[in-house]
Amino acid sequence: MPAETAQEPSSSDVSHISGKRPSGPSPAVLLVALALAVRLGLMVASHGMNFGFHERYTAYFQNETTNISASIANGYGYSSPFLGVLFGDPKAGPTSWVAPIYPYFCAGIFRLFGVFSRESFFFIVLMQCIVSGLTCIPILKVGEITVGRRAGLIAAFLWAVFPWFSQWAITYIWEISLSTLLFTTLFWFALKLETSRSSRAWLGFGATWGFALLVNPSLLTLLPASLLWLGYRRRQMRLQWLKPVLIAVVTCTVVTTPWLIRNRVVFGEWAFLRPNFPFEFWMANYHGSTGRDWAGRHPTTNPEERAEYLRLGELAYVREKAALDKKFVEQYPAEFTSLTAKRFLMFWDGSTMKYHLPAAPYWLPWSFPCFSLLLLPGLVVAYLYRIRGWELFWVALLLYPIPYYLTFNQVRYRHAIEPLMLLLISFAVVAMADWFRGSIRHDGDVSLSTPRKPPSLATGSAAVSPNPMRMR
Repeated sequence: MPAETAQEPSSSDVSHISGKRPSGPSPAVLLVALALAVRLGLMVASHGMNFGFHERYTAYFQNETTNISASIANGYGYSSPFLGVLFGDPKAGPTSWVAPIYPYFCAGIFRLFGVFSRESFFFIVLMQCIVSGLTCIPILKVGEITVGRRAGLIAAFLWAVFPWFSQWAITYIWEISLSTLLFTTLFWFALKLETSRSSRAWLGFGATWGFALLVNPSLLTLLPASLLWLGYRRRQMRLQWLKPVLIAVVTCTVVTTPWLIRNRVVFGEWAFLRPNFPFEFWMANYHGSTGRDWAGRHPTTNPEERAEYLRLGELAYVREKAALDKKFVEQYPAEFTSLTAKRFLMFWDGSTMKYHLPAAPYWLPWSFPCFSLLLLPGLVVAYLYRIRGWELFWVALLLYPIPYYLTFNQVRYRHAIEPLMLLLISFAVVAMADWFRGSIRHDGDVSLSTPRKPPSLATGSAAVSPNPMRMR
């Protein structure tokens, strides 16, 4: 629990005290079931009972991930991110354009139900809906540890029922929903490790991080942030910090190393998990760019770029873009700064929806900038009340978008941090509601009427100061 909130008895605590087990499913189970029901309903509404895909979603169902999956399923190996099943030529060469977990998952589905078949898409989207619904669980758990049970329930309920948070699971075959579940789970994991003395838990943290990076290397910003926060907090509490942090780092490295070795073998040189950052930078940074669109420069739509990719090979193609990136920044530093500022605004205001396939009205796209604006009071209230892990909230939300400020920007990129945004917004709503009605208690225990100073540090996930200081 946060330093200024005391934890309500859990279901297991109640049953231990009374000797009776609580009847009925837990809130987590109910919320996951509700979230899945909402997503299945929206899936039918979007695609029809026969799951016939609307042409507006064609590009979303055939992209780099599914093209690689088709190449694997057809026996060509991990290759051809831009060519698709009809052009699955082994001469396209190996790729590391997309991290491996999700393409291999989709390839398995393609082998079972057919490459680019309706049945395959139905099953993949169904799995994405389940993963998106399961995100309610870490939202609740993070809420219980940080912002309190009420705010956690509000955030999880909004995640379950609000259409915008269902969109990517239903309309886009990509790792978006899985990345979001992993990001929120790792945030929860970090909070739990603050006082943990279990080496096995730190091994699990590192292994989970390794898996997450093989799903989406863009999540990497949370890894150093969480480890630095854990080291700082544990040092404050005079707990061992260097050894467990090293255990997590080494375990994460061990999990990701096989993919790095694979890249070394197939490319003949070392390559990162996903080495295409220079390309993403080049897509949005060029003289005359609006910062909003790639102007037909992507190999999926530009035959000349696709031919150049095939001629050079992936790593040489990326190096070519890196040289162009450096030249652009040197020649037009003011323009690059301006484009970065534009992308900063676009990441939070959702205006890129206007330059791609616009979000349908039933996804309530107006909510995108609204949640961004509501995040500001959420961050402020989290700091004023010194909720547990407020530093990690701040750092995660500040660092995660930086790569997207520098490169190409789409509204789906924000999805991974939206559970954290919901938790902070919900906490601000609960705090303001209690303040307006003159409440003395938060979650039945601690006043929200005034912010408080951080209490004394203690061990235990729900430890609070015996005599918390209040700022008058």
